[in-house]
Amino acid sequence: MEGSAMGLLRMLKNMLGSDDATRPATTARPTATAEPASQPTQHQQQPGQHRQSQSVRPVQSTQRAQRQSPKSTRTPEPSKARTPQRYAAAQPRNALRHTPSSHSAQSPIVRHRQSQRPAKLVPQPLLPKEQIDQARAIIGNIEKHELSDEQISAIAGAGHNTLVLAGAGTGKTTTIIGYIAWLLATKRAGPEEILVLSFTRKSADEMSQRIMAGTGMTIRACTFHSLGLEICRSSTIADRPIIDGHASNTVVRETFERLLERNIPYRLLAFKLMPKELFDKYGAAARREDFHLPTDDYAFNQYRQNLIENAQTIIQHMRQNNIGIDGMHTLNERNGGRHIGRNREMLRLVEPLYAAYTDNFRTTHGIDFPGMIVDAIQCVKSGAYRHPYKYVLIDEYQDMSRPRYALIRALREQRDFTLFCVGDDWQSIYRFAGSDIHLILDFADSWQAWGPTRMFQITTTRRFRQSLIDASGKFIMRDANLYAKHLRNPNDKRDYSLKALGGATQEERFEAVVAQLRKLPKAASVLLLGRYNSDLNLIARNDRDGLFRIDQGTGSIAFAEKPEMNITFMTVHKSKGLQYDFVFLLCCSGGLKGFPSAIPEEPLLGLLLPEVERMPHAEERRLFYVAMTRCRKKLFFVVDQTRPSRFMYELHDRICPNVFRGVKLPPQCPNCGEALRLRHAGSDPSRSFYGCTGYPNCRYTRQCR
Repeated sequence: MEGSAMGLLRMLKNMLGSDDATRPATTARPTATAEPASQPTQHQQQPGQHRQSQSVRPVQSTQRAQRQSPKSTRTPEPSKARTPQRYAAAQPRNALRHTPSSHSAQSPIVRHRQSQRPAKLVPQPLLPKEQIDQARAIIGNIEKHELSDEQISAIAGAGHNTLVLAGAGTGKTTTIIGYIAWLLATKRAGPEEILVLSFTRKSADEMSQRIMAGTGMTIRACTFHSLGLEICRSSTIADRPIIDGHASNTVVRETFERLLERNIPYRLLAFKLMPKELFDKYGAAARREDFHLPTDDYAFNQYRQNLIENAQTIIQHMRQNNIGIDGMHTLNERNGGRHIGRNREMLRLVEPLYAAYTDNFRTTHGIDFPGMIVDAIQCVKSGAYRHPYKYVLIDEYQDMSRPRYALIRALREQRDFTLFCVGDDWQSIYRFAGSDIHLILDFADSWQAWGPTRMFQITTTRRFRQSLIDASGKFIMRDANLYAKHLRNPNDKRDYSLKALGGATQEERFEAVVAQLRKLPKAASVLLLGRYNSDLNLIARNDRDGLFRIDQGTGSIAFAEKPEMNITFMTVHKSKGLQYDFVFLLCCSGGLKGFPSAIPEEPLLGLLLPEVERMPHAEERRLFYVAMTRCRKKLFFVVDQTRPSRFMYELHDRICPNVFRGVKLPPQCPNCGEALRLRHAGSDPSRSFYGCTGYPNCRYTRQCR
């Protein structure tokens, strides 16, 4: 039996070749003099050039796509093609310059323009059936299931740089476990030579357990920050303690509150950064020594909290990008555009808070969580840490950020390894945390110094039904910048997986949700999804009969009429990776906190985050796709019929009109995509017209016909 298995293994190796055989000669580690990631090209902004706040990014490239003019009275058509771009030699977009000296060293984020974009990768074909069968025999079942032909092809056909694009519910984790089983069975690597990286501790722990169950081996599976800590502690800064993130945020908050209360110029600056109404209301009184903060004013409390949270987020991204106050001033003067003035004021607000934050960990020689990756990069580049890995696997690659990319690049420059990444560009939704979708879209170009990339797609899913696959796929693929994928469910049974529930008021929408819950199986699992936590108010504020008991801490909801029903509320961001029988999307409305969200980004923060794509609401579209694909059986859109989400118009007009039976949508503004509302001029009902619900940002009107 053993001889037969070894013969089969030798035969397969002869067919597929070793990793060395499949790797081109040009994949040798780049020389240290090249430093492709640390010397980005600088670009000076032209005088008078202004950008919208959401267009500001660490490194500016040419437009990814041009917005086309509207083709109907509904929503404007998204762009259909990407403008080609190409990297400078071995330089990634948004390249961050990490200075290997002390943390006080400035590391400005610079912009450069590229004339061309790399072409999209073409998926590799399935391996021949004989090779698939042989590889499947070697790998065996994974988690009691046989891997699909697509999964086997991605595993056995992988090259030195491999990107596997796997749609929702197609088995990303099982593919990674299968690849590890393949590496171990073919003796390409030992357990200690394989590293698996994920983005959350929960997912890393789950991955580790599933790898052990699937292979019987202990493989290092951890988060990027866990790897960074390991690197730091095994190098010259081994004894430095970790500074608790909560403690750091508390230092920032207490410093802000102290300055707001005692420092008159700082107090006036804070009010100036709040809406004009608050500055007009309190500005004069705030100049007095005996001024008391209006803590009983709801609006003041909200905007004060907003300032604190924005400052904390800005400081975290400054640390992640290894850039200080001076570097931020330089970045703002170069790229701030029409927001230069506000950014200067925001930097004045942030500067003493940043000083307090850095003093907090420098006095103890600690490692702060946001700066941990920067420290690790410096340890790798200085040679204080040497890695032992031959294979590095990265899960959820669409969540990759520039600092994490720089860490993997530094490790690879030190000693090359095979890179195997699994992700889904359709589910890239964490830009606010630094994730850069260009790293997965331009994967081949960012790793071209180590040779060509092989890209595979996994498209078979059993998580949800074909009608939902078709609707969600058509919706997300309206963004032509993304890779086209055609998911399918092997079960071709006719189904009806989507339904719109409507109401003109919150009370009506609440009653529609309750009526639908009453029709569901008593032991069903149900997910109520919100764009924001405040979307739970649809249930909490309209439940006058005490039908629901809500645990605000866990999001668990008990339905009095069906106590066995498992009901949970969470935001769409938190739901990623989860699945329930039935999903209610509570926030299918327009407006500031609608879906897509229209809350503006703090311009100073925008300087530190990756580029906002040129297609309107691109990340919100991907977030909506994530919401659509959380259910196994049926998805319910809870539609505000007075101000529906622009995504509802798109689904109604172009994708799945049948699901809106009985739910009528008002006319849509051809200018901005929001809903139109019937209004009257003065008190004369005969002088009626349609006005945009986006007023005053949109002043479109039209006469009633």
